[in-house]
Amino acid sequence: MKGLLRHKKWLIAGGVLLGLLLVLVILNFTLFSLKDVEIDFKNQSTIFSDEAKESIAQNSAIKRGTSIFALNKKDIQDKLERDNPYLKVINIETVFPNKITIHCAEREETYAIRAGVNAGGNEEYFICDAEFKVLYTSTTQSPYQSKQTDPILFLGLEDYIEDNDHLVQPGEFLTFSFGQDILEELGKALLLNNKTVAEQRGLISRITLTSDIYPFTATRLPYFVIEDFNGFVTNIYKPDTLLAEKLQYMFATLSQVVYNPSVFYQKDLADGKITMEQIDENYYLDYNLQILENNNSELVIRLEKLNATV
Repeated sequence: MKGLLRHKKWLIAGGVLLGLLLVLVILNFTLFSLKDVEIDFKNQSTIFSDEAKESIAQNSAIKRGTSIFALNKKDIQDKLERDNPYLKVINIETVFPNKITIHCAEREETYAIRAGVNAGGNEEYFICDAEFKVLYTSTTQSPYQSKQTDPILFLGLEDYIEDNDHLVQPGEFLTFSFGQDILEELGKALLLNNKTVAEQRGLISRITLTSDIYPFTATRLPYFVIEDFNGFVTNIYKPDTLLAEKLQYMFATLSQVVYNPSVFYQKDLADGKITMEQIDENYYLDYNLQILENNNSELVIRLEKLNATV
């Protein structure tokens, strides 16, 4: 009798547990099934209209009716970004019980990177954002020349683009066999200096990734050569260390040279190496500025004017 009573209790407990599981399953596929998708842009979009935003919300990767617990957010992000080259998905937020909010930003045209020459003999360039996502491919009959409203010409990368047996398509990211880490840090470091993409394009005419024997270690290391629209060239060595700080020094120095040259060249004026008339006429001496810290290898910036005539 006691055994039968104990068996009956187990049956009741099992039935209660099964009922709870059934309720959870029903809730999972009713109350918690995805019904609403919101698209939230963190910056002002000039490309994505209301219709485009609705198209994003209706993307095939977002399966309505699926439990919000079963959504693969990484797959959704990857599919959305491949289908929409200018789209940057910041994060996908779950809003209980049955909604997700996709927080986005519009990618900006930052760099022009030479892809090669096409069958017609024309130059092809990848137009990328700061994360080297290809937004579109541009074709020109002559080599690309930066203007202050155009993407910055980025040289020295063509031979290091990986998987370039086929032309990388818009929506894909460029990856590089050399300098990948410092290339990824460059855009972040520029933003840390409060330089928007528009300001970067207005200041910098071209960037080159190159390498040389580093003077303090006798080893070959990559460095950036940055040319501005005033004709100055800055070499930034060891960009893997204190890159944001080095760029800060660069911008501060260039600003002083351009807007307050009599102070910048004060010693040269005092030594008679240059005159105020020459400064007023925009003639500058070749000038090498070296800023050294710690073990004399942390920060080296070389500054020279391309069209110096003295």
